[in-house]
Amino acid sequence: MKRNPNEPAARRSSPGLLRRVIAALCPLILVLATGGCATLLPSADTATQKPWGSFDEAMRMFEAIVPSTTTRADLKAMGLDPFTEDNITILNYADLIRRFAVPGTNSLADLDSELARCLQGRNYCSGYEIEQRELHRDHTGNFWLDFLNFRRVVRTTGWRFTATVVINRDLVVYKVWSGQPSIREVEDVRNPLGPAQNLSLSGLLNR
Repeated sequence: MKRNPNEPAARRSSPGLLRRVIAALCPLILVLATGGCATLLPSADTATQKPWGSFDEAMRMFEAIVPSTTTRADLKAMGLDPFTEDNITILNYADLIRRFAVPGTNSLADLDSELARCLQGRNYCSGYEIEQRELHRDHTGNFWLDFLNFRRVVRTTGWRFTATVVINRDLVVYKVWSGQPSIREVEDVRNPLGPAQNLSLSGLLNR
């Protein structure tokens, strides 16, 4: 068929463009058709890499710290040095008072005796706070429901550990920890309107 010279260039090139689009989509279609949808679901990791690699490792190191025995140099040898290692916060005595003093009072009477004596020394009292967590977020639901925003199932697993070590001059006098050895959460969000859900909510809020 003879091509009309007056036909717009965009229209003349559309068959070629369509073929290129189809060729580009073929690998994706093949993956989806052969059951590879799950591999396309997003995932995310949040982790502080130092100083511990696991909750058990954190507990072992924490238990090795002995108040009235462990020194600042010992902490450094254990890898707990805020000047050379990541994720360790230096606390001054004012930070420690806010953390440990009874709310609404200035009394230190209810505190551990060595901790109270340290806080009374003011500038000689300091501390380290080590906060570490490792979280893995995986979308585990149906690919198409997730992709089209009809239903999103996200599974979160991991652990977290926080330790505070109080140092009077160069000697550890107090320690405390908190955390979760195992975190397992499932977030299941359903949107009956799918991709139009957010648009519908925005319309209602703007009325």
